[in-house]
Amino acid sequence: MEGAHFLFIDETGVLSRDRRQPFFGLGLLRTADTAALSAELHALLQQARGRIHPRFEFKFTRIGRRSAWVYRELVDLFFGLPGLGFKAWIFDKRSPDFDPGRNYGGLWEAQIAYSRRLIESALADGAYGVVIADHVTKPRESQRYFEREVRRHPRVLNALMLDSNATLYVQLADVLLGLVVYDCKVRAGVAAPNPVKQEVARHLAERVGVTELCRPHTRREPPYFGVRLVASSGGAEP
Repeated sequence: MEGAHFLFIDETGVLSRDRRQPFFGLGLLRTADTAALSAELHALLQQARGRIHPRFEFKFTRIGRRSAWVYRELVDLFFGLPGLGFKAWIFDKRSPDFDPGRNYGGLWEAQIAYSRRLIESALADGAYGVVIADHVTKPRESQRYFEREVRRHPRVLNALMLDSNATLYVQLADVLLGLVVYDCKVRAGVAAPNPVKQEVARHLAERVGVTELCRPHTRREPPYFGVRLVASSGGAEP
Protein backbone atom coordinates (compact mmCIF):
# COMPACT_ATOMS: atom_id res chain seq x y z
CA MET A 1 0.00 0.00 0.00
CA GLU A 2 1.29 3.45 -0.92
CA GLY A 3 2.42 5.39 2.15
CA ALA A 4 2.72 2.40 4.49
CA HIS A 5 5.42 2.66 7.16
CA PHE A 6 6.87 0.39 9.81
CA LEU A 7 6.56 1.80 13.34
CA PHE A 8 8.95 0.22 15.86
CA ILE A 9 8.10 0.99 19.49
CA ASP A 10 10.10 0.58 22.68
CA GLU A 11 9.55 1.68 26.26
CA THR A 12 11.71 2.30 29.29
CA GLY A 13 10.79 2.61 32.96
CA VAL A 14 7.48 1.76 34.56
CA LEU A 15 4.19 3.65 34.74
CA SER A 16 3.61 2.88 38.41
CA ARG A 17 4.11 5.67 40.94
CA ASP A 18 7.46 4.20 41.99
CA ARG A 19 9.49 7.34 42.72
CA ARG A 20 12.73 5.38 42.31
CA GLN A 21 12.01 5.49 38.58
CA PRO A 22 10.74 9.05 38.05
CA PHE A 23 10.60 8.87 34.25
CA PHE A 24 8.71 6.65 31.83
CA GLY A 25 9.53 6.84 28.14
CA LEU A 26 8.04 5.67 24.86
CA GLY A 27 10.06 5.79 21.67
CA LEU A 28 8.91 5.23 18.09
CA LEU A 29 11.14 4.64 15.07
CA ARG A 30 9.43 5.13 11.69
CA THR A 31 10.62 4.05 8.25
CA ALA A 32 8.93 3.17 4.98
CA ASP A 33 11.92 1.23 3.60
CA THR A 34 13.88 -1.11 5.87
CA ALA A 35 16.36 -2.24 3.20
CA ALA A 36 19.17 0.30 3.69
CA LEU A 37 18.61 0.42 7.45
CA SER A 38 18.76 -3.36 7.72
CA ALA A 39 22.00 -3.55 5.74
CA GLU A 40 23.68 -0.84 7.84
CA LEU A 41 22.49 -2.26 11.17
CA HIS A 42 23.66 -5.77 10.35
CA ALA A 43 27.05 -4.53 9.13
CA LEU A 44 27.60 -2.59 12.38
CA LEU A 45 26.35 -5.53 14.44
CA GLN A 46 28.85 -7.87 12.81
CA GLN A 47 31.67 -5.44 13.59
CA ALA A 48 30.58 -5.28 17.22
CA ARG A 49 30.29 -9.06 17.49
CA GLY A 50 33.76 -9.45 16.06
CA ARG A 51 35.39 -6.84 18.30
CA ILE A 52 33.36 -6.98 21.53
CA HIS A 53 31.29 -10.15 22.02
CA PRO A 54 29.83 -12.78 19.65
CA ARG A 55 26.34 -12.28 21.13
CA PHE A 56 26.41 -8.49 21.18
CA GLU A 57 23.07 -6.63 21.00
CA PHE A 58 22.33 -2.92 20.71
CA LYS A 59 21.02 -1.94 24.16
CA PHE A 60 21.34 1.37 25.97
CA THR A 61 22.13 -0.38 29.27
CA ARG A 62 25.19 -2.00 27.69
CA ILE A 63 26.95 1.22 26.69
CA GLY A 64 30.45 1.01 28.17
CA ARG A 65 34.04 1.92 27.42
CA ARG A 66 34.62 -1.02 25.07
CA SER A 67 31.37 -0.46 23.19
CA ALA A 68 31.05 3.35 23.12
CA TRP A 69 32.33 3.49 19.53
CA VAL A 70 29.49 1.20 18.43
CA TYR A 71 26.84 3.50 19.86
CA ARG A 72 28.41 6.63 18.37
CA GLU A 73 28.35 4.88 15.00
CA LEU A 74 24.77 3.75 15.62
CA VAL A 75 23.77 7.39 16.15
CA ASP A 76 25.62 8.38 12.98
CA LEU A 77 23.90 5.54 11.13
CA PHE A 78 20.48 6.96 12.08
CA PHE A 79 21.39 10.41 10.82
CA GLY A 80 22.86 8.99 7.64
CA LEU A 81 19.50 7.67 6.45
CA PRO A 82 17.10 10.55 5.65
CA GLY A 83 14.02 8.30 5.42
CA LEU A 84 14.01 7.64 9.16
CA GLY A 85 12.08 9.38 11.91
CA PHE A 86 12.11 9.06 15.70
CA LYS A 87 9.73 10.36 18.37
CA ALA A 88 10.24 10.14 22.13
CA TRP A 89 7.58 10.91 24.70
CA ILE A 90 9.03 11.28 28.19
CA PHE A 91 6.63 11.17 31.16
CA ASP A 92 7.78 12.97 34.31
CA LYS A 93 6.21 10.95 37.13
CA ARG A 94 7.32 13.49 39.77
CA SER A 95 4.26 15.60 38.95
CA PRO A 96 1.74 15.42 41.87
CA ASP A 97 -1.15 14.62 39.53
CA PHE A 98 0.60 11.83 37.66
CA ASP A 99 -1.65 8.83 38.26
CA PRO A 100 -2.30 7.05 34.95
CA GLY A 101 -3.74 3.98 36.66
CA ARG A 102 -6.54 6.09 38.05
CA ASN A 103 -7.13 8.09 34.88
CA TYR A 104 -7.16 5.15 32.48
CA GLY A 105 -8.52 2.34 34.64
CA GLY A 106 -5.17 0.61 35.13
CA LEU A 107 -1.48 0.91 34.26
CA TRP A 108 -1.74 -1.55 31.36
CA GLU A 109 -4.64 0.41 29.92
CA ALA A 110 -2.65 3.64 30.32
CA GLN A 111 0.34 2.19 28.47
CA ILE A 112 -1.90 1.11 25.60
CA ALA A 113 -3.53 4.55 25.50
CA TYR A 114 -0.20 6.38 25.44
CA SER A 115 1.13 4.04 22.75
CA ARG A 116 -1.96 4.62 20.60
CA ARG A 117 -1.53 8.38 20.89
CA LEU A 118 2.14 8.20 20.02
CA ILE A 119 1.24 6.09 16.98
CA GLU A 120 -1.47 8.57 16.04
CA SER A 121 1.04 11.44 16.17
CA ALA A 122 3.46 9.45 13.98
CA LEU A 123 0.73 8.92 11.37
CA ALA A 124 -0.60 12.48 11.49
CA ASP A 125 0.54 13.05 7.89
CA GLY A 126 -2.00 10.50 6.64
CA ALA A 127 0.43 7.59 6.27
CA TYR A 128 -0.50 4.01 7.13
CA GLY A 129 1.59 1.95 9.52
CA VAL A 130 2.46 -1.55 10.66
CA VAL A 131 3.35 -1.51 14.38
CA ILE A 132 6.10 -3.73 15.80
CA ALA A 133 6.53 -3.20 19.53
CA ASP A 134 8.83 -4.52 22.22
CA HIS A 135 7.08 -7.31 24.11
CA VAL A 136 5.41 -6.32 27.37
CA THR A 137 3.52 -9.02 29.29
CA LYS A 138 -0.21 -8.42 29.49
CA PRO A 139 -1.59 -8.64 33.05
CA ARG A 140 -3.73 -11.75 33.40
CA GLU A 141 -6.60 -9.76 34.85
CA SER A 142 -6.87 -7.52 31.78
CA GLN A 143 -8.91 -8.53 28.74
CA ARG A 144 -7.24 -5.96 26.51
CA TYR A 145 -4.49 -7.06 24.14
CA PHE A 146 -2.00 -4.46 22.99
CA GLU A 147 -2.07 -5.62 19.37
CA ARG A 148 -5.85 -5.63 19.10
CA GLU A 149 -6.18 -2.20 20.71
CA VAL A 150 -3.52 -0.70 18.45
CA ARG A 151 -5.16 -2.17 15.34
CA ARG A 152 -8.30 -0.20 16.14
CA HIS A 153 -6.58 2.89 14.74
CA PRO A 154 -7.92 3.36 11.19
CA ARG A 155 -4.43 3.81 9.69
CA VAL A 156 -2.76 0.91 11.50
CA LEU A 157 -2.71 -2.07 9.14
CA ASN A 158 -1.50 -4.58 11.72
CA ALA A 159 0.45 -4.87 14.98
CA LEU A 160 2.89 -7.33 16.50
CA MET A 161 4.85 -7.59 19.75
CA LEU A 162 8.35 -9.13 19.69
CA ASP A 163 11.19 -9.55 22.17
CA SER A 164 13.70 -6.80 21.41
CA ASN A 165 16.45 -9.34 20.73
CA ALA A 166 14.44 -10.47 17.69
CA THR A 167 14.66 -7.16 15.83
CA LEU A 168 17.49 -4.67 15.39
CA TYR A 169 14.97 -1.91 14.66
CA VAL A 170 13.47 -2.04 18.17
CA GLN A 171 17.03 -2.17 19.52
CA LEU A 172 17.80 1.09 17.70
CA ALA A 173 14.69 2.65 19.24
CA ASP A 174 15.85 1.35 22.64
CA VAL A 175 19.21 3.14 22.33
CA LEU A 176 17.81 6.45 21.10
CA LEU A 177 15.09 6.47 23.77
CA GLY A 178 17.52 5.37 26.47
CA LEU A 179 19.89 8.25 25.72
CA VAL A 180 17.07 10.80 25.99
CA VAL A 181 15.75 9.38 29.27
CA TYR A 182 19.28 9.10 30.66
CA ASP A 183 19.81 12.81 30.01
CA CYS A 184 16.56 13.50 31.91
CA LYS A 185 17.70 11.38 34.85
CA VAL A 186 21.13 12.99 35.11
CA ARG A 187 19.69 16.51 34.91
CA ALA A 188 17.10 15.61 37.57
CA GLY A 189 19.84 14.21 39.83
CA VAL A 190 18.33 10.72 39.98
CA ALA A 191 21.09 8.94 38.02
CA ALA A 192 24.79 9.00 38.70
CA PRO A 193 26.70 10.63 35.83
CA ASN A 194 28.44 8.04 33.68
CA PRO A 195 31.14 9.66 31.53
CA VAL A 196 30.79 7.11 28.71
CA LYS A 197 27.00 7.32 28.47
CA GLN A 198 27.15 11.09 28.79
CA GLU A 199 29.61 11.26 25.90
CA VAL A 200 27.31 9.21 23.67
CA ALA A 201 24.31 11.33 24.76
CA ARG A 202 26.24 14.50 23.87
CA HIS A 203 27.06 12.99 20.49
CA LEU A 204 23.34 12.40 19.85
CA ALA A 205 22.49 15.94 21.00
CA GLU A 206 25.07 17.39 18.62
CA ARG A 207 23.66 15.41 15.71
CA VAL A 208 20.13 16.55 16.59
CA GLY A 209 21.36 20.14 16.90
CA VAL A 210 20.44 20.80 20.55
CA THR A 211 22.42 21.44 23.73
CA GLU A 212 20.39 18.95 25.79
CA LEU A 213 18.17 16.03 24.91
CA CYS A 214 15.77 16.36 27.85
CA ARG A 215 13.71 19.25 26.58
CA PRO A 216 10.95 19.59 23.99
CA HIS A 217 12.44 19.93 20.53
CA THR A 218 11.85 18.88 16.95
CA ARG A 219 14.38 18.38 14.18
CA ARG A 220 12.23 18.64 11.08
CA GLU A 221 14.83 18.11 8.37
CA PRO A 222 15.42 14.45 7.48
CA PRO A 223 15.85 12.36 9.46
CA TYR A 224 13.12 13.62 11.79
CA PHE A 225 13.86 13.57 15.54
CA GLY A 226 11.45 14.84 18.18
CA VAL A 227 11.15 14.81 21.98
CA ARG A 228 8.02 15.65 23.96
CA LEU A 229 7.93 15.98 27.75
CA VAL A 230 4.70 15.07 29.53
CA ALA A 231 4.07 16.18 33.12
CA SER A 232 0.44 15.12 33.49
CA SER A 233 -1.43 11.83 33.20
CA GLY A 234 -4.85 13.34 32.62
CA GLY A 235 -7.28 12.21 29.97
CA ALA A 236 -6.23 14.83 27.45
CA GLU A 237 -3.67 13.87 24.83
CA PRO A 238 -0.13 14.39 26.18
